[in-house]
Amino acid sequence: MKIFLTGATGFIGTHLAGDLASRGHDLVCLVRRSSNIRELENIGAEPVMGDVQDRRSLLPGMSGCDALVHLAAATSFWEHDSEIYSRVNTEGTRNVMECALESNIPHVIHMSTLHVYGRPARKPFDEQSMVGPVRFSEYARTKYEAERIAWGLHIKKGLPLVVCCPGIVLGARSAGNGTSFVERLLDTIRVHRAFLTAVHTFVHVRDVVEAVSRILSRPFPDGQRYFIAGECLSIRRLAAMIETSSSTRLSQGGVSGSAARIAGTAFAAVTDILGKSPFRGLSRDYLATLREGVSADGGRAARELGITYTPIAQAISDELQSMESRGHLADKRRARRYPMMLEIVYKAQGDDTSMPGYVINISESGMFLITRKPYAKGRYISANLSGKNPGEFFMARGRVVRATPGGVAIDFTHRDRSIRDLVRKLGKRPSSPATA
Repeated sequence: MKIFLTGATGFIGTHLAGDLASRGHDLVCLVRRSSNIRELENIGAEPVMGDVQDRRSLLPGMSGCDALVHLAAATSFWEHDSEIYSRVNTEGTRNVMECALESNIPHVIHMSTLHVYGRPARKPFDEQSMVGPVRFSEYARTKYEAERIAWGLHIKKGLPLVVCCPGIVLGARSAGNGTSFVERLLDTIRVHRAFLTAVHTFVHVRDVVEAVSRILSRPFPDGQRYFIAGECLSIRRLAAMIETSSSTRLSQGGVSGSAARIAGTAFAAVTDILGKSPFRGLSRDYLATLREGVSADGGRAARELGITYTPIAQAISDELQSMESRGHLADKRRARRYPMMLEIVYKAQGDDTSMPGYVINISESGMFLITRKPYAKGRYISANLSGKNPGEFFMARGRVVRATPGGVAIDFTHRDRSIRDLVRKLGKRPSSPATA
């Protein structure tokens, strides 16, 4: 089968492209000029330059295709140009679906989201439930409009359509851009603790991929909608599962729900004035989505498509492992700082020569350095650390995040793997470590 795929370089798209290629399908993937297409080339996919916002760029790649899977979307909770949601999610979907009709593609799958339902009266809701009256983000609102366009073309013009609505998708990622729910939770656990009882629906990315593959491998269930929804979990439960999987205890401090809303409003106001992305991604839309939650029943997909949902504990483990492989997880853990006294040589940004100093405590994510002169917050410092054993040598670079009269606290931006080994050795000493 020859399949036209939009959004192939995204999180779900990367997994789906690999799966479809492994099943022997020929892939034609719509990509922008700024996209990294290395993985697509490695699996033998044909990249076609274009954009869902440009209708003329879609038709050449669709010619002769047996199926279309539309994944491309603006999925963030804040954009400097808020019109991007309408241009990509709504009008982009209109372009893709109209071109699919013009190209006579017999199988069209549109990837939507459970968030288009807002707050339905029934919990958990299913495919037969009525949507709620309000959506809690521009992403959800424009995806809702996109679905209406697709279904309108299905009813009025015979577009052969299946819509998939996944929950919050977790799993291994080839890159970290801060949009993963797990990454956001690790970054801002104190804010998330204001919504511990909020229930969300999660699913492993492999289950979303499996659902699409099964739809394409059997008689096409034209006109059907499927929720791809694995488990409904509270944020409290999800945080506990992350702690178990990572063997790390997350920060126990928190803020109230009202404080989180006030903070979100303040962040949003500053964001609107300065035109910069919100602090830690805590936009108004994200906090509203976080507070409301979404509880859906994915039983229909399991029954009719024959998929067996992967435990979310496995999805969390897979995602944490991918973060670990990219060196991101250690920076997001609650750092355990170990006391030590190690003479080093360091050089600060702007200094002409290196200077001696002392590390008095260290963790996998940073260290406290006694320096001969003060350094301002934000200054970059590189350090060479010599171990006690012959041949031991460690190198680290980082940014000053706190300055005192006696020295500076540094967050690592780069560190040798040897530093991780050093910290783990310190952690095995009998004395109790101090907690940063």
